[in-house]
Amino acid sequence: MIQEYEEKIGQFEVLLQRITTDLTSNVVLEKMTPTDVWRRSERDITSLRDLTRQLRDLMLLLKPEVAPTIRRQVDALLEHLKAFEETLEKQGSKGDSKAALEELRKASIEGANLLELAKKIRENPSKSLSTILRLKEVYDAKEYLSAVSIPEASFIRFENLKRAIKNLNLSILNIEQALKDLKNSLDAVSDELSKFQPISEEKSEG
Repeated sequence: MIQEYEEKIGQFEVLLQRITTDLTSNVVLEKMTPTDVWRRSERDITSLRDLTRQLRDLMLLLKPEVAPTIRRQVDALLEHLKAFEETLEKQGSKGDSKAALEELRKASIEGANLLELAKKIRENPSKSLSTILRLKEVYDAKEYLSAVSIPEASFIRFENLKRAIKNLNLSILNIEQALKDLKNSLDAVSDELSKFQPISEEKSEG
């Protein structure tokens, strides 16, 4: 998981930099038609949207205690990407391209904020999960260790280690399931909170 997370962060950073350099900083695009702007940007925008969601899911697993912050930043980025696309789809306005690119600039800012948060989580994931992942990496290496020729005394120590890791594996699976259940619970709570509406002052006075 950690390796996958590292790869996603790297991909996200490269893509965000390309969008910033080739799209949001390109004033020539503001004079192009919305159709041409979308043709130039569609691939990167679609990739950024998909990568953002993938990164969000990994961040929620690695640091579930900051789920509200993660979701807030991801939603802000996705909203600006959606606004960028919807603005380009409008017809009959020469200012559509310029307005759309302004939304994309805002998305780039939100993307930079999300990238910073992702790196902080990489440096400081949940302690319990870090321990689990390290143990799992050791357990996954057992096949390699068993294939290496080693002295008998060392072999005995490794066999004991393998048995200990095997016993831990069940606990690891249980904890991983618990983390998934926690994520589902957080999703449910978030959905419920989104249903609440502020009470108007007139109703309050009544």
